[in-house]
Amino acid sequence: MLAAALTGVVTPVTASADGPVPSPDEVLGVMAELTNPDIPAVAKGNIVAPGFSPEEAQTIDQRLRESQEAGLLPYHFVVSDIQPAPGNFAGATVTSEGGFHDQSAPEHIVLTEQGGRWLITHDTAVTALDNFWHNANRPFVPIVPWVK
Repeated sequence: MLAAALTGVVTPVTASADGPVPSPDEVLGVMAELTNPDIPAVAKGNIVAPGFSPEEAQTIDQRLRESQEAGLLPYHFVVSDIQPAPGNFAGATVTSEGGFHDQSAPEHIVLTEQGGRWLITHDTAVTALDNFWHNANRPFVPIVPWVK
């Protein structure tokens, strides 16, 4: 199932003298896991740094279930412009193609290398999920903890 979500890699990446960068396949893998409704959001701490709060996870899981029920998943991602950044960070541009429209607006994501693995930063993950949700013509409701 993961292989079906990994399509359309753009812009070959070579090693950088400025610092480490993830491969396009590593970025695609993180994005595929992030948007996989079969992996509960509270269990995505192995790809999101820091992980989601229980309240955020509840909202994310509901949105991913609704997207899956609408036939919008898996998203097919295109990765481009992977760049190193200081402090074991890197940036990349991600779009999704097909499914609910021809192509989403580019999402600029930030990744961090921890323990030899590239993780998407929490704020980037939340913003990307919000934007993918919004681009799917759903009412925009930001991912925020529920206030009682």
